[in-house]
Amino acid sequence: MIRHSRPTIRKKDLESALKVMISDNLATGDIIYEFERNFANYFGKSYSAIFVNNGTNALELILRHLNVGEGDEVIMSSFLNASPLQVVKKLNATPVIIDINEDSFQISMDNVIESINNKTKAIIISHMFGNCALIDELTDIKVPVIEDATHSLGGKYRDMPLGSFGDYAYFSLSATRMITSGGAGGVIITKKKGMDSIRDIIHYDKKENFITRYNYQATDLQASIAIEEFKHLDRMVEVRSDIASYYDNAILESKLIKLSQHDSEKPSYYRYVCMISEDATMNIYDIIKMFERHNVEVARPIFKPLHHYLKLPNENFPNTENAYLKSISIPIYPTLQKSEADLICKLIKQIR
Repeated sequence: MIRHSRPTIRKKDLESALKVMISDNLATGDIIYEFERNFANYFGKSYSAIFVNNGTNALELILRHLNVGEGDEVIMSSFLNASPLQVVKKLNATPVIIDINEDSFQISMDNVIESINNKTKAIIISHMFGNCALIDELTDIKVPVIEDATHSLGGKYRDMPLGSFGDYAYFSLSATRMITSGGAGGVIITKKKGMDSIRDIIHYDKKENFITRYNYQATDLQASIAIEEFKHLDRMVEVRSDIASYYDNAILESKLIKLSQHDSEKPSYYRYVCMISEDATMNIYDIIKMFERHNVEVARPIFKPLHHYLKLPNENFPNTENAYLKSISIPIYPTLQKSEADLICKLIKQIR
């Protein structure tokens, strides 16, 4: 079976983890701080980073730092996994769900700007599938902008790393993301001051005062894997880009349409997502079954739009609905073999 997603684990990753395991320092220590420095420096000398146990908790910590709570609104896309919605609901804030652009599947910035009011406490801009949301359109917005860069580590826009445009950014290092820290992990970055207050609430023990704190710390074992993975990030983006180019040629002979990209973006190619053309005779279910017959796992890009969970009217999200019904995500990752990519291209060309 050619899986839809597959982690990229190297011998060096395992050796690094083993070194930590035999050192007896498995919990939070110097290796975490080394990874945080390396990660922050990737974005620039003025950045600081905090490594936590997963991306969902990274977002929660940012929103708690911004004092988001009951009566506050947080703007986000509907074409998104459920994690940000879970966090906003956990904080008793109100999620404001926005439709996407029909050709890129990124959040509609026009709709974002129209939705801002005096209750808006934060805006989450997700760079979906490693492509770029045009976040610079929010430069003059006075509301904190949080970049969801869980798909886009290694991607760039206007020659700047995705994650460096918002007031805060968070990343996921789960098993099949751009890099992993052993199956789970998350990172927060910012140029703003005040990160010590976030560190304070995750380092929960042995404190003079008592406030509600959260055991969201990552471990040296996770950091040791992340350090090794991070060394190969740029090369992994190149490999993904090469596979994407291969697919680009194949879809020219099919009834698939590539998502639009901005001239100034360099995607991370976390996912390869295509739209089924209007004149195609095959639907999403036909395509998934065709790939399954050849032991290739493809998937819808997201499990379910957020407006479905909230039971909001489908007619308010026409582009999200269309994307949900007519898009497909095809395997793309550094360990994909040439023979596997050849088979996938052959199947792409059969989509009619």
